[in-house]
Amino acid sequence: MQNSKKYRLYKSGKLWVVGAVAVTGVAVCANTTSVSADTVSNADTQAVKTTDATQNDKQVQLTASSTGTTTDKVTTDDATKSATVSSTAEKSTVPTTAGSSVTQDQAKDAVDKAQGTVKDDAKTASNAGVDVTTGKTTDVKINDDNASSKTDEVLSDLNKQDQAVKDATAKQQANDQAYQTATTEKTDATKQGQADLDNAKSDLDKQVDTTEKAGIKVNVEVAQSSPEYKDLSGLEGQDLLDAMAYNINLYKQAIADGVASEKADTETLAKLTAEYQQKQADYAKANADRDEAVEKGQSDLNNATSDLDKQVETSKNAGLDVSVEVSKVSPKYKDLTGLEGQDLLDAMAYNLDLYNKAVVTGVSTEKADTETLAKLTAEYQKQVADYEAQNAAVDKANADKKAAYEKALEDYMNGTNHTTSMTAQTQTDASSGQYQTFMNATVDQKKGEFTLEHDMNDGVHIIGHGVLKGKINWKIVSNGDGTETVTISSIELYSYTYTNAYQNQAVNQNINFHVYDNEGNELFSVYHDGNTTFSKTINQTAQINKTFKISPNETSPLTQVVVVDDNWIWNTHGQVSTQIKNINVAPQAPIYEQDPVKPTVPKATVHHVQVVAPAKGQEPAVPVASVKKVTVADMPNADKPQPQKAEVHYYNIKKTPKIEKTATPETPKAVETVSILPITHASENQGGVLLSAMAGLASLGLAFGISKKGKKPN
Repeated sequence: MQNSKKYRLYKSGKLWVVGAVAVTGVAVCANTTSVSADTVSNADTQAVKTTDATQNDKQVQLTASSTGTTTDKVTTDDATKSATVSSTAEKSTVPTTAGSSVTQDQAKDAVDKAQGTVKDDAKTASNAGVDVTTGKTTDVKINDDNASSKTDEVLSDLNKQDQAVKDATAKQQANDQAYQTATTEKTDATKQGQADLDNAKSDLDKQVDTTEKAGIKVNVEVAQSSPEYKDLSGLEGQDLLDAMAYNINLYKQAIADGVASEKADTETLAKLTAEYQQKQADYAKANADRDEAVEKGQSDLNNATSDLDKQVETSKNAGLDVSVEVSKVSPKYKDLTGLEGQDLLDAMAYNLDLYNKAVVTGVSTEKADTETLAKLTAEYQKQVADYEAQNAAVDKANADKKAAYEKALEDYMNGTNHTTSMTAQTQTDASSGQYQTFMNATVDQKKGEFTLEHDMNDGVHIIGHGVLKGKINWKIVSNGDGTETVTISSIELYSYTYTNAYQNQAVNQNINFHVYDNEGNELFSVYHDGNTTFSKTINQTAQINKTFKISPNETSPLTQVVVVDDNWIWNTHGQVSTQIKNINVAPQAPIYEQDPVKPTVPKATVHHVQVVAPAKGQEPAVPVASVKKVTVADMPNADKPQPQKAEVHYYNIKKTPKIEKTATPETPKAVETVSILPITHASENQGGVLLSAMAGLASLGLAFGISKKGKKPN
């Protein structure tokens, strides 16, 4: 009986090969090309039994007990619920068996792939923080007879190793995630709790500030809250999360108690402040009424007194002998000691009524004195009118003469009246033409400060400008007889500044600038090429010490004080000189006029009235308050989890070479061509060879581990 044959096409590297799914017989031809297991290297994917791996490359996740997410932190009004963590590892994908009939090549390939999986998982574990150690590699020798059994032993061991690595990885990840979650929840709880406590403290601080600004003394104490937290030392995973949740609940309760305490203190302090401020308001109103009345009363009295004083001054200026007496009035005021509220306001109103009446009386008295004094003054002024007219003219004339003479004489004898003139002269070796240069001099006639400015001409452009600044110092002393001694003491050089405008195009760029004193001593020099702007601080002083004595209307000689040379292609020179003139003039003695006879001076007495102001109300006693600021002890930190440990070791599969046997060629049986084979466009003989190879492959049968339905075994 001959069954129909079905074939499946497989990919091995870049080769397509054909394997029989189910056969009842095998035809072998000596002329066919044998197909070894190496040719169908991918067939072991069908021959090797594998386990399900539905969770490969997934991360261990933490799930909060009341949510479906992994990051939400769940809290209630009373407590924080503990997060949960699972350390259950995914199943190993390393197979535990290679099948009942495998070749040595398939066995070695299966072990190598399994070891590759273990190595990858070990690397993943190491990256996750697991302490992975690798043991010594074991040599395993296989042959055609023991390939399946030896491979199963090795695969079973590798499966166990891989599972242990995955378990360690899962636990390491779970512990790390628990640590991160616990740390995050602690941080979040601490941040929120501290924020709540800080807000309550801020409100309390604001109230304390308001209360203290109101004048109340506030004592602030610090209360430490120390909940009995669980020790987290050595805790990992779910134990750590549970303990942290317990501690967070204690912390939150302590925070809530602290916030409630500080809010209560804030409210109590606010009430105390309001009561004290009301007392202060009553006190302030009573005193404000008093101050307003006193201010008006004093103003009325001061106005009356001012009018009286003006009349007194007018009368005295008119020549009257006026004396002023002080009258002090003290009404019988009520005692305000211990009075508060309306009692204080009523008593203050009574006192202010007495005060206002006394002020009215005092104002009337001063106004009467003012009118009486004005009348007396008018009568006296009428009697002495002629005298005043004559005497005023004589006094003024004689006073003016005397003052003018004394001032003029003083100025003449001891004065240093003078005028100062300063001149500057400049000369140049090229006053015209291509290299024309110039030097300007300006002088402050009062301060003695001078400025010498010169240009730099390279024959094409004015390439820059130099400025020398300085000052001439002199001293003038009066000789007490109208003559003056003048000393030109020194010259100060402040600075020299050169400002570049164009690039120097002259062949000769040896520019040098010099300043000399009158003796030819160099006080300052600078050498440059004219291409750069610069400024030099000189701060040099040269002594001159030339002294002259000059009489009134005499001028000192013109004195040179400094010499300047600006040397280059053409040289420019300058000098500064000064001279001083004595302008003192001797005055002539005046001739005075005779004084007239004075009239008799009348006498008068007036009164300044002073009213004693009522006392102010007593300030209310300042209360003393005490509040507490609550601090909550920090929760303990979670310990960072210790790394998990895992050990792996590998195998070196050594194959036993196969001894080939010589077979008697047989005539191949005809193979039916099926429609599912690939079209190769080969000749019929070549097709026969291919089908013979397929028949040879069919002899492998279940060696490829293919079921009748073409599915992988479970």
